[in-house]
Amino acid sequence: MSISAFRTGLSRIFSSKRIVFSNLSHKTSFSTIQKSSQTNARSLCFLSRNSNCNSYSELLFPATYNSSRGAHSRGAEELSSYLKEEIQSEKQNERKVSDELRGFVFTASEADVKLQKKDGNETITITANVNDSVDAEDSVQDPNVEPTETKMLSKPDFTVEITKGHRIISFHCTFNQTLPEDQPGDEPYSDVFQISEISVYDGEFKDSTYTVSGDIMDGYLYDLLLNYLEEKGITNEFADEMVELFTAYEHKLYINLLEKLNKYFGK
Repeated sequence: MSISAFRTGLSRIFSSKRIVFSNLSHKTSFSTIQKSSQTNARSLCFLSRNSNCNSYSELLFPATYNSSRGAHSRGAEELSSYLKEEIQSEKQNERKVSDELRGFVFTASEADVKLQKKDGNETITITANVNDSVDAEDSVQDPNVEPTETKMLSKPDFTVEITKGHRIISFHCTFNQTLPEDQPGDEPYSDVFQISEISVYDGEFKDSTYTVSGDIMDGYLYDLLLNYLEEKGITNEFADEMVELFTAYEHKLYINLLEKLNKYFGK
């Protein structure tokens, strides 16, 4: 087909479209537009020299012209390249995750972690979830001292359950914030963790189970309960070692996530 014939065809097509849109106020304009659009699509494909053209959209946007697809590929390549370096860097700081801590057997399922041991006729179970538990060590830096690299630690809330028969005493605990020893007006906490809530129940914990906050508990009773936990092995030293264990395990999960991302973007 000659160029002049092609231009003539296009001119007729676009002129017919102008006629249709100039009569949009008429009740029959919708059906006219539908018919005209179908005719235009067929006309453009007919005028095209591309024998594989089957639709108007294929003519205007061929498969070879897809800028978003190209941009996505570049983004995926950059992500994959960065992830490879990040994985290599993180693995240099990876530590072995122990399966035992002071007589407690450590097990995990994804982000859920558990430490458990038998103590006579009692079972002591510590559970936590390491999701969103990592932050830089939260001590306040001295503005007059040059800042040093902060250590990332996993300090999730955790629950200690001591089971005797069907009865369970449950302590919900949180790690205390680290304060600098020379901060005026404040003293560093002597305890690594604190009891946030306590409850006693049979079988399973329910929403209706009564709990009492450690903040409103009698001070002497609170200290006695902390002493009881220490007798069961939940000491400040144990809590520090638990932080190290949780940190190592959370870091392992983080590396695993990076590897999954790399496989996804590397395809």
